[in-house]
Amino acid sequence: MRSIKDDMYDEAFRLWDMVPAGTVPGYGSAGSVYRFANGCGHGEYWAYFHDNLFAVNAFDMTFEHAGVMRYRHAEHLSIGYYEAADLIVQSGGSTLRAGAISTYLAEEGAEYVALYQPGSATRATSITISPDYYRDYLQARFGNIPDVRRAFALVDGRTDFPELVALCKQVRAYQGACMAATLFYEGAVAEALALVIERAAAIEAERAEGSAPSLSKEDRAALDDLSAHINGNLAGALSCEELARRACMGQTKLKAAFKAAYGTSPAAFVADARIERAIELLNSTDEPIAHIPRAVGYRKPGAFAEAFRRRTGVPPSAYRRRSA
Repeated sequence: MRSIKDDMYDEAFRLWDMVPAGTVPGYGSAGSVYRFANGCGHGEYWAYFHDNLFAVNAFDMTFEHAGVMRYRHAEHLSIGYYEAADLIVQSGGSTLRAGAISTYLAEEGAEYVALYQPGSATRATSITISPDYYRDYLQARFGNIPDVRRAFALVDGRTDFPELVALCKQVRAYQGACMAATLFYEGAVAEALALVIERAAAIEAERAEGSAPSLSKEDRAALDDLSAHINGNLAGALSCEELARRACMGQTKLKAAFKAAYGTSPAAFVADARIERAIELLNSTDEPIAHIPRAVGYRKPGAFAEAFRRRTGVPPSAYRRRSA
């Protein structure tokens, strides 16, 4: 990556029609402030860019109209604390949660899609790091390093991470400039990464203590086959009893195996797969919404709509309208 600003941010600013706004009180002078130029919304997006390694962001924006933003991006990792979060990041089918840590694991060339409606507000402080930082720089400095992408995934959605929340608030309030600012933001990014790696290791340890013994090769193969069966038969009956019979396991063993392999129960695994398929159908097909519940295994449309709303923050009809 030549420059994190050129390779990642400029295209997003162009698509959102955001332009430099000069110095704005309340934002660090070492960074740049951007504002909407097209009436799409109001507020500011502040960013401090450090070569090809990282960016630090603080933003407080409200959208005036419903819309969708999509663009393809370079590989990166992002983590932030959201104080307000009405924006829906559709790329992963997830809804940002106020008061929670949110991470975004971006693959090279993948499409970022964000949905917003009139009055949607988003206020957050975040850090974005490039693979030049979390692979090349860290590996050159420390040699064997933890899986940083997995660490980010493990802390996503946490509401019990006060150390990282405090750091984000400190970053947002910082007003330094010149060399002092460079040192501060370098230190903040390093501290954030250290906190994430430590918390991820603790989560892994907690899971290991409460999980079943390591899965045998045969049990792992059975779960792989069962996962494929679930995703290929979402319209059918997928009770724990039926899944256990298919895997040639007792229900107690099946639940323990799912917990060890996937960190969740068979029922939750099936429910997630059904909503993921519904999101796929809404995004990529013209299938009538009335047909989708049965296609993904729901016999009652109301139960499907409620499960979908809990996962995405909006009902299926609104989701399709905003992604069109």
